[in-house]
Amino acid sequence: MRLIDHLRTLRRTLGANRSRTALTLLGIVIGSGSIVLLAGLLRGGEEALVATSQRANEADLIQVRRDEPPQAQLRRTRRELSMSDVETLCESPLLGGSPVAGEANRETKAFFEGRKKRARLVSASPGSASLYRLEVEKGRFLTDEDLDSRRRVCVIGVEVWRELLEEKVDAVGTQIRMEDETWTIVGVLKNKPPLGGGGDGTWMWNRKVLVPRTTFDALFEPSHKINKLFVRLGSAKGLAARLSFVERVVKATLLRRHLGVENFKVEGEEGHANQERLILDIIKLLLLGTGLLSLFVGGINIMNIMLVTVTERTREIGVRRAIGASPGAILIQFLLEAGTIALAGGVIGVLGGIFLSWAIALLLTHALGAWSLHVEMWSVGLGLGLSLSTGIVFGLFPAWRAARLDPVEALRYE
Repeated sequence: MRLIDHLRTLRRTLGANRSRTALTLLGIVIGSGSIVLLAGLLRGGEEALVATSQRANEADLIQVRRDEPPQAQLRRTRRELSMSDVETLCESPLLGGSPVAGEANRETKAFFEGRKKRARLVSASPGSASLYRLEVEKGRFLTDEDLDSRRRVCVIGVEVWRELLEEKVDAVGTQIRMEDETWTIVGVLKNKPPLGGGGDGTWMWNRKVLVPRTTFDALFEPSHKINKLFVRLGSAKGLAARLSFVERVVKATLLRRHLGVENFKVEGEEGHANQERLILDIIKLLLLGTGLLSLFVGGINIMNIMLVTVTERTREIGVRRAIGASPGAILIQFLLEAGTIALAGGVIGVLGGIFLSWAIALLLTHALGAWSLHVEMWSVGLGLGLSLSTGIVFGLFPAWRAARLDPVEALRYE
């Protein structure tokens, strides 16, 4: 029997049992669609986590923060984390010129025309924008000239702009009061809310005010103490090994400067990235398992329907065998039917998964402000491939059963 004849028979069979075909498709549609949908949502979620993170979280970054020393070192003389540490690390030949930056901050209140707003005053430099993935919505970011001239200028978070300035259109150039000093606003940051909400803390970038590091030190921290220190490795080549080496160098250098007292904590961002990646991978495997389970259920449904179809078409099979059709032709016919049904379900499921991904991305963008649509091509291929494989595997037994029917007994079947 030619392929065109198989296709014509298949079209007549599916067209005659549309309700049964639709029900058979349902499990495959859900399985393949869920794979595409969940893969896209996980990718978008991973991107949203990075975009909304309130800390520096790049894999090539080492962070050092203040910490309490061990109990045995509490009474020992020590130095605090400061810009001198930054300068020493910058000069270290072992770091190979890796960029080093420091940050200091303090809780404060900002005042404007009788209104006040809790905020966090942060010392910053032009590199802070890329370090924390910050974008400016109005005006500009801090410049080297601001630092060199120790200007009293600031870049404010969007919540400060909304609540303190009541979304004043000409916010750039407006002056606010903080710590008994007058500051001129030169920029407003884009909205950067944490994923899932942030409570009342001023740790969110929307509630921070960034001022030049040199101005911050001159007014509030003449000893140049800092809260955090960052070392960026730059190149991703051999990152894991280099990260471990640089961590040891940073720790040894700071211990020497701090008179042997470990009143700081060195944290490699690769550890955080690996932990987040592990969690996402586990979630991805669990959700993928859910899609596979749906495909398995759909495959069982296909097998049941095909067994019923074989029983209903027993006489037809006998007629075909009587006029010369081989068992192999019967086997191919029923496998083709099962595979086509499953593949059709896979196509519908993939298209439905893409549509749902688009709709959910729109909703999440409206709700969270940072969610991109992603259609993972591997999930599309996996969904279609698994759908077709499911149809063939679960259609094999009904097709084999149809091929083994005795022609005489089949013709006598009523």
